[in-house]
Amino acid sequence: MKRKTVFLFGAGATLPWKSPTTSELTELVRQSGFKTFSGVYITEFIYLILLDNGYNQNDINYETIINVIEELIVYHSYFNNEKKTTSLLGCFFNPKFEEEIFNFSIKGGKQEHNYKLDIPKGVNYYFSKYSQHNETPKEFFLQHLIAELIVEINDRISKYAYHTSGRSIIDFDLTETSLFTKWMKGIELKSSLRIYTLNYDRLFKILLERSNISVFEGFNCGEYVPFGYPGLRANVLKILTDFDCNVHYNLHGSSFWEVEPLDKEQLPNSEIFLTAAPITIPNNDHAILQMEKGKTIMVNNIITGYQKAQKSLITPYKQMQAAFDRDCCFANEIYIVGYSLGDEHINESIKTAIRHNGNVKITLVDPFFLKNKLDFQMAIKLFPFRQSGYMNPTSMNNKVHKFFDGAFILYTMDFKEFLELENDPLHKFMFLSKWRPSLDN
Repeated sequence: MKRKTVFLFGAGATLPWKSPTTSELTELVRQSGFKTFSGVYITEFIYLILLDNGYNQNDINYETIINVIEELIVYHSYFNNEKKTTSLLGCFFNPKFEEEIFNFSIKGGKQEHNYKLDIPKGVNYYFSKYSQHNETPKEFFLQHLIAELIVEINDRISKYAYHTSGRSIIDFDLTETSLFTKWMKGIELKSSLRIYTLNYDRLFKILLERSNISVFEGFNCGEYVPFGYPGLRANVLKILTDFDCNVHYNLHGSSFWEVEPLDKEQLPNSEIFLTAAPITIPNNDHAILQMEKGKTIMVNNIITGYQKAQKSLITPYKQMQAAFDRDCCFANEIYIVGYSLGDEHINESIKTAIRHNGNVKITLVDPFFLKNKLDFQMAIKLFPFRQSGYMNPTSMNNKVHKFFDGAFILYTMDFKEFLELENDPLHKFMFLSKWRPSLDN
């Protein structure tokens, strides 16, 4: 059986290609969307309220702000849309800041089927949708706000990852590009490449296809996606059955995905399609559902905020998450690059692999690992699941450290420096033969 190598890429892995940092996306979200009655962006208003309530500036990022809006959607939505029963939270708590935040009006002044909103109050909003699912006006307004923020994020992703048959802005001449493809080609000679990314792009899939390594991304296509409506449907059966091919799965969605809110019968059964280019204008309608009873969530092409576990139950997120879970348990080696261990539904798959896959070797790459005290997070989130060996680290130098006799390797360096080492035959020989146990288990 062919070896299996799993890769988990976080935000830090794509920084050389000019992807946004978390702080950049936070600044973007704080200055996007709709404004309050006093003229401040609602997202900035939320940020300031969190600071006033004791949150540290470093504890608030764009996902925190989006999560506040998503939780407000749950609060202001109906528990049951048909019966129009108040949300559970709405039965017990009174809202704050409503007079400041909800700067909108119902077009025509009457709440009825297919009503639309003016945003801000009394002003025609070009992207206003028709209410078709008994949404409360406040819930509907917040849905529009989330849609605006998602579009802004998609637009930022397109600035480094836009790629179609007619135009591409990906930097194929970047040194990291050649280092990355060389590294992958070396591994692919004896192992299947099972790539999972938490980023919203197709970058590594495109780089590999350009280097003649075929990679399945959950949809049947190569380097380019054909133009057409509604796009490519996910090949769910292959995601669930083919665990030997090279893959590139977006666990948190992609700016190249688009949500179609209605099925062919115009019923509210949403589906996600892969499109030729990033989605940079709001959808024609909002897709909503309740994965947990009474908790209304929006279905978007990317997953952000703190409702990730719920939204990961939607197809094809669900099947890709299941593939990641299975791959981790049967992997020979797992590389984790630029990921800060912040998503527990992702960590759970890694924990399960450590506990039940005794031969798995894990390599972590993050230049800020020690600075951000992720060693402490690793010690409490991952290491307790190791069934044998000693956690005490041994250092090859000030940037390479091993734990559990080499079952865990930590590189406190950026991705480029790591790739340079991985492509250095002398380093690989010295490292594998003298410092790390065999990877041929």
